[in-house]
Amino acid sequence: MAGDLSRWWQPALDASPEDWLALEAAAGRQQRFAQLDALAARLLAAALAGRRVASVIRGTGPEAADSVKVLRLTARQKSWCAEAFGVQEQQRRGAWYLPQNMSLKAGAVNLPHLVRQRPDHALTLAADDSAGIILVDGSADAVLLWSVLVPLFEILIEPIRVRAAGPAKTIDDQRQLWSGIEERYRLLGLADEALEDFRFGGGWHRLDRPGQQRARLRLLASLAAVDPLQLVTRHRSLQLQALMAAFAKKAVKTGTALARRVLTRALQPVVSGYFAGDWLAVLDYLQAPPHPDEEIITALPEPRLYVGMSAQAAGMAAEAGIPEDEIHAMLAAFLGGPSSLSAVEERVAALREWWTAFDQAHAAQRPGMRSLWGLVDEGIMGFGPDDHGFTQQLYRQVLPASVNEQVDRLWQSVTLQRHARSIVSNPQPHQLMTETLGPALEFWHGVALTAWFVCEGPYSRAPLSGVADYYSRPLAALRDAGCPVSPDFFKELRTAERHLGPEETIVKRRSELPVDTDIGSFSLTMSYSSGSRREGFERVRDIVTRHRRAWADQYLDTYLQQRWRTALEDVARAHHRHVASKGRPPTLIQFAQFATTAANQWTGGDLGALYTAIGEPAPTQQQRPTRLLPEGDGHDFARHVYTALGGITVDDELHADQPKEARRQWQLSRLAVESLRYVQLHEALGQPPTFKQFGSARLALAWPGGEAEGWPIFQHTLASLTNISPPASEPAARAAEADPPESTKHVLAKGANAPVRTESVAVRLITTGVPVDVSAVLLASNGKVRSDHDLVFYNHPHHDGVRTSGDTVIADLPHIPADIHSLAVIASIDLEAQPTAFFDQHSTWRAEVTQPSGTHLHFEPAPFTSGETVSIAVEIYRRAAGWRVRAVGQGYDTGLAGMATDYGINVED
Repeated sequence: MAGDLSRWWQPALDASPEDWLALEAAAGRQQRFAQLDALAARLLAAALAGRRVASVIRGTGPEAADSVKVLRLTARQKSWCAEAFGVQEQQRRGAWYLPQNMSLKAGAVNLPHLVRQRPDHALTLAADDSAGIILVDGSADAVLLWSVLVPLFEILIEPIRVRAAGPAKTIDDQRQLWSGIEERYRLLGLADEALEDFRFGGGWHRLDRPGQQRARLRLLASLAAVDPLQLVTRHRSLQLQALMAAFAKKAVKTGTALARRVLTRALQPVVSGYFAGDWLAVLDYLQAPPHPDEEIITALPEPRLYVGMSAQAAGMAAEAGIPEDEIHAMLAAFLGGPSSLSAVEERVAALREWWTAFDQAHAAQRPGMRSLWGLVDEGIMGFGPDDHGFTQQLYRQVLPASVNEQVDRLWQSVTLQRHARSIVSNPQPHQLMTETLGPALEFWHGVALTAWFVCEGPYSRAPLSGVADYYSRPLAALRDAGCPVSPDFFKELRTAERHLGPEETIVKRRSELPVDTDIGSFSLTMSYSSGSRREGFERVRDIVTRHRRAWADQYLDTYLQQRWRTALEDVARAHHRHVASKGRPPTLIQFAQFATTAANQWTGGDLGALYTAIGEPAPTQQQRPTRLLPEGDGHDFARHVYTALGGITVDDELHADQPKEARRQWQLSRLAVESLRYVQLHEALGQPPTFKQFGSARLALAWPGGEAEGWPIFQHTLASLTNISPPASEPAARAAEADPPESTKHVLAKGANAPVRTESVAVRLITTGVPVDVSAVLLASNGKVRSDHDLVFYNHPHHDGVRTSGDTVIADLPHIPADIHSLAVIASIDLEAQPTAFFDQHSTWRAEVTQPSGTHLHFEPAPFTSGETVSIAVEIYRRAAGWRVRAVGQGYDTGLAGMATDYGINVED
């Protein structure tokens, strides 16, 4: 290394932690860490004593982020942490590398507590304590966990985690794994005996479950017996040693190094944790000067957007003294389009026009008409008969053709984030337009539908008096945008609800059957009813219309500007963060990682147009391959695919009489929907995607031969419908070698859980010895139902994306409402058929959980022994941004009434 070779830390690069700390103290460099060391040691001692030290607060709603809180901090420590670890404070010191989104394994710091308090489920509960964090809001606790606490605890609990995960692939792999664990324990100053039960060859596999639990407690006791400050400071020395080694490697020529050359992803938490994100503090600690090319950016430039300039053309022309037409021509050249109107302005104008037509459609709604569910494309795509008031692509029939054509044109193309070099077809332009309009459309369309279904039936997910709670998420978003809905609206709805007519049963079908008996003749009337209605829709409709129009008059322009401005400014800031962190602009692929959503909504997927809108040069131009999808919606194309694959109409009779065929038809319907993505990939790649490129885990091929049989059929069907040449067949053996089947069955023990994909999931209960009814309960975050409608059973078989069919519960996870946290699948003995029956060793059930993508989970509890007649079989629940299934197996000897009471369901005596 050039320059001064007498820096205090150079002899310590290969030293033990003990020697490192001694050199650090001798150089007077230890004091800067005293407060952090003391705080971390205090939290470590609390954790090893069995106390919880972190809490995960789950976000509500599909797009809401989680948050975390570090517990047991004093007010003074909280204030210090806010200054040292706050995101904005760290960024002001130059830490622009902080990830905007992270999955934080907060459960690691709580595992010692869970091992003591919940030994049977400790690892499962710790895994559930992962949090999806967005750091924009400046969570100091999240940064403290990410940079200091989680890395420390992950080393200390590694033996427990590794043994819970099962053995590594080979004996050599296991020896290498445990050799690394033992070395890390040695460097922390932990006695060799601490790993006696855990190490390779130590006899772990011979321990029964209680024995393994005792071994975990002995390990925690060994850790607790060591001075926590020793563990914290030695761990810090190992972290800093890695940072210094990287610095020394990069500083060979000049005696110093650029931050961006040193700070790999693994070392970024070290600088944030021990130097508060301040690279200059690192250099001071190392006694090294800043690199001549080093630039510490303490603030990002404010976003500057180039949108709306056409409206200023007259003023610009007058100021420059040139004709206005020339200004428009220059703006068109700058924007790269046919006119001076930017892509964003064009879409804003289209959204205003669409809103007017949408408003008129709802205002003209009358009793006796069909519902307007389907007027807004919410991504629901099915191939059976329209039912429950839903009409596929209703906007095609209700809205003016010119409005629909404008949506088809402006939102007809998108960029796929993983294939950003091309702009491809968008098969669902109306759905993308819906996403662009956002929470305003979600609320005002939703509340109009609620008014309809409350009054005209057959049933509503919420009463008029509950609208504010049911739509709390979009209402909160509107408040945050500065466009709130007037509280008077909800007061008027509550008043109107009180004046609605009494409930009238909706009779779907009525028939009379003459009956002759010895004592005379009479007529037997049979009727089939579905839900109820209440007189008074017009009054409620007019209230909704009046407030919707008042809101639009006051806020719609402001709201639309806030939508596009927020989206573009977020992209501009992410671009500036990248430049600040990496020292160079992002490539097109890197830009797409944070810009695709905004581009798809506001510039037709054109990243170059988005670059122009934020005032940055595009590194390259995207290609526009030949469009393979027909113009307009992809619904018709998907329907053609479904028919060509052999799809038929599926009704209740088919479900009852031919369940296997009904399931196969469901798989074909999913394939038809996925065909839209296949064609997009074909356009982006310039050739048909392979099974692996398409994503085999997403797909269940509805043919006995699986991939070898089904994939060529699927590809040739799409080739025939898009008028392209069919792809060359891939040898089945090679495909099988590249993509091993993922549909192997996984057995769950009671209390265990496993992830499932965010797609449809089927839970089938297979019973022996006793007739069983299968039902499902939708539960909010408090573990209770929102209303009695959340019980889905044979008399109420469809609700909010969940349906029952015989012995099976099917949950369409993408369409489960955001306020539903979990779904419990219930097995209950049919006591009308066998009044004295109960679950025991002769009357059992087992659960099979399957998904189209190949998930196959199996759970069979031990026989019940206490006269249980009802059991919670499994629970499907949200975790972070996904879903998991837990094997529950909890029985009730108090029958359905006992279970219903626990879930908050009203039970009539």
